[in-house]
Amino acid sequence: MFKVTVNKETCEGCGECVDVCPSEVFEMKDDKAEPVNMEECVGCESCVDACPTDSITVEEVEE
Repeated sequence: MFKVTVNKETCEGCGECVDVCPSEVFEMKDDKAEPVNMEECVGCESCVDACPTDSITVEEVEE
């Protein structure tokens, strides 16, 4: 299982993470990215690579 975190202070709301995520983990809320389906995350870190402000972290957590 993976924990996905978005730093709301640095997120610019570009939506790149929403577009690139193969598991549809993100939605845009109040012009910021929000991980809403975190249990679907496969840990590919496409969102991390796509984020121009390095606002996303993906950490593997034990269940």
